[in-house]
Amino acid sequence: MQNHTNKQYLSYRHFWQLVLTKIRFNLRSEVAESYLSYVWWVLEPLLHMGVFYLVFDVIMNRGGPNFVAFLLCGLVPWLWCAKSVNNSARSMLQGKGLISQTNIPKLFFPLVVVGQDTFKQSFAFALLILIVLAYGYPITAYWLWLIPIIAVQILFIISISFFVSFAIPFAADLQYLLKSGVHLWMLLSGIFYDYRRILLPEHQELFLLNPMASLIASYRQVLMYGENPRIVSLTYVALFSVLLIGLMSAVMKRYSNHLTRLVID
Repeated sequence: MQNHTNKQYLSYRHFWQLVLTKIRFNLRSEVAESYLSYVWWVLEPLLHMGVFYLVFDVIMNRGGPNFVAFLLCGLVPWLWCAKSVNNSARSMLQGKGLISQTNIPKLFFPLVVVGQDTFKQSFAFALLILIVLAYGYPITAYWLWLIPIIAVQILFIISISFFVSFAIPFAADLQYLLKSGVHLWMLLSGIFYDYRRILLPEHQELFLLNPMASLIASYRQVLMYGENPRIVSLTYVALFSVLLIGLMSAVMKRYSNHLTRLVID
């Protein structure tokens, strides 16, 4: 029994070592292929912010004195989620060579994608903190809530990434529907507007059933408004994510051989 436990521990440890090694390799490869190198990881969210600021604040005059900070508190977490989900969709198909050579757990592929995007988004989060401070928002004890909020978002991203990476090999055309769905999801997550100003109180609870809307609201409550996040909403997102991760882990293990045949064929 003890030997079995030790072998299982070594297997888990080896798996996570492979994940981290692949993440490092992919990041180095990505940097080597780009002239801007690490600068692009900060420049990209700035470009997104510039476009949305131009449209909503300058052209439509829908912003306000702190609109940039407000926008970034929604945009940075959203870009992290959207990029990880979209990139994870084809992670197994892009790992065809490795899948054809070894019986590696299929969770490996979306986990690598999520790890890469999480590392790159850390630069965008640093930019977010600097801009929030530049707009005069002080560091308070509420900022400690960033740790559980980010942890919950990581769980949520992993859960959705597991789901889409499993679904796409069965129907590759779903990736086009996924892109449209992600754009619609963006509009329903409150990135560009304060849901508390446009929704009736009884509708706000329904709005926050969208996990990304709840996470974005939590970032703003902590960084801008000096408030505790909605703990009930965060708990709901965490429980949903853990359950979906467990379900998709079991499903991927159950259909591992079938997924291998789909990817190789």
